[in-house]
Order: sequence, then structure tokens, then C-alpha cells
Amino acid sequence: MKRVCILLFTLAAANVVMAQAPGVPIYTEGRGSRPNAALLEQAKKLQGESALLSMTTAGEQSKRTHCELVLPPADTQPLAPRERWQRARMSHIRVGAYFLCSKCDRWHLDLAGGYAITGDGAVATCAHVIAPPANFKEGWLVAATEDDVLLPVTEVLACNNGTDSAIIRVKSDKPLTPLPLGLDVFPGDSVWCFSDPSGKRGYFSEGIVSRFVKRPFMRKKEAEKLPEGTAAPTPVWLETTTDWAPGSSGSALIDQFGNGVGHVSEIQSVVEQALPARRKNGAETVAPQLGTQIIFHQAIAAAEVRALVRKP
Repeated sequence: MKRVCILLFTLAAANVVMAQAPGVPIYTEGRGSRPNAALLEQAKKLQGESALLSMTTAGEQSKRTHCELVLPPADTQPLAPRERWQRARMSHIRVGAYFLCSKCDRWHLDLAGGYAITGDGAVATCAHVIAPPANFKEGWLVAATEDDVLLPVTEVLACNNGTDSAIIRVKSDKPLTPLPLGLDVFPGDSVWCFSDPSGKRGYFSEGIVSRFVKRPFMRKKEAEKLPEGTAAPTPVWLETTTDWAPGSSGSALIDQFGNGVGHVSEIQSVVEQALPARRKNGAETVAPQLGTQIIFHQAIAAAEVRALVRKP
């Protein structure tokens, strides 16, 4: 009987280990996991070889408004669920800064999302993703694959801060897997997002397109810095029920054909108002907030990235 129990336990353990199909990554989390340790070493090495683009230079190049690229045509053949995940993961490029922190005087790697749009290294992301972090002292713009290979960013090809859209070029020894840009999207269409919300690597979520909105991305103080007589751009936003969080910015939203129809830009939580203050024994007390009413997940439509590109 004891041998039978041991055998059953061994088989159960084997089934747990093999629960995922071949090629499916298993992410290590928890204390001591140090998920970016290998990337930090690669960044340090490349920075020592002067192979990285400084954030200062990247900021200057961000004034470029257009670039010339040949983009792949949109696909029209529906993909199986596994194929959608595979395309989303293979095209996903993590983008951010390798920088010296002004608070702790240590080197950090702060990565969000992006997605390849050509095989030769053009990557789309948010304009705010390629901006220096708040606690930035000095640093470099970098990118990384899902297989934890650091890719030097060689230049910023085009950027529009008003539509939170940017295109950068990375150097890769292997061709990238590009996402075609899709513009044929309706409310009710299913969409998927592969991203790293709150540092949780490789999170793949599904939702539907809720609506399209046109509103400014720039805050009032940012718009005031524009040249006199220049109105703040009003990009088209694609709101969805798909899940994401801080860290997902710049990651692609794909349709059933595997086309990129937008990228993550913002998330907005609507919270219930606190109850009116009440007095008890002469002392005023404030009731706690009651909770979250709804969360809006807001993506920049792919048309805004397409607007940065001119045909050669």
C-alpha cells in the first residue's frame, strides 16, 4: 500500500511539472527570484562598450515627427487561441531605461512594453515609456526580448507626445516578429493583450472593445508648453475590458487575426466618494471610501502609430 501511495504521488508531481505544453515559459516569482538580474548584467556590459543610446540623446531624437518604414499588411486569417498568444509574445518587446537612481544611487532597470512593427528592428511603444523616469539621474534607453536578451536601442525614429506614440529602432541579431497594424475594429470585437502588469511577466488577458473616444492625452501644463497657436493633439482612444496595470504601457492590443489594433496607455479607476463626515461625542469622523465602481482600460488606437509612418 505504501508503494502504491508513493507511485501515485510521483505521478501527480510529474503531471504538475508537465502541466504546460512544450515551449511555454514558467516565470519565477517571489523572494530571491531577481527576474532582471541577467538583463542588468547585459546592460552594464553594453553600457561599458558605449553600445547604448543615452536618454539625453533619445530625448533630442524624440522631436522627430515622422519616419519612413514599410509596414506589413494587416492579416485577415483568424488565429487559433494558442497562435494569438504566440504572436503576441514573440512580437512583445520590453522597453525602458537602464538608469542611475537619484534617490538610492543604485542602477535600476525600469521596463514597460512595446511591440515590433517591422522585422528589421522598428518597435512601437508609448511616448511616455521612452521618457526619463521620475528618479532619473543618468541612464540609457534599452529594450529586451521575452527570452531575456537585451537589445540596444539605436535611435528614436519618430515620436508624438500628444498621442502617446513612439517608434524606436533596436539592434537584434535575429529578425523580429512584427505585428501588422489593424484599423478595422468595432465595439464588441474581442481583443487580447500580452504585457507585464505590476511586474507580473507574460500576463495574457482577453476582453472586448467597449468604445472609441477622442480626447487629449497631454495635461494642461504640458499643452501650455506647445508653440503659441498650437492646439494639443486629441488622439483616438480604444477602451476595452481587457486587463492591464502599470508596467503594461506600450504593450500591443491584438485582434483575432493577430493585428495590433492599439497599445496600452492609461488606466483609470473610478472610486466611490466617502460618506459625509459625522460627529460622535463631539468628535468628527470621516467614513472610509466604499470601493471601486469601475476601471477604464484605455489604449491608443493603432491609427496614431500609423500616422507616424510615411512610405519610402
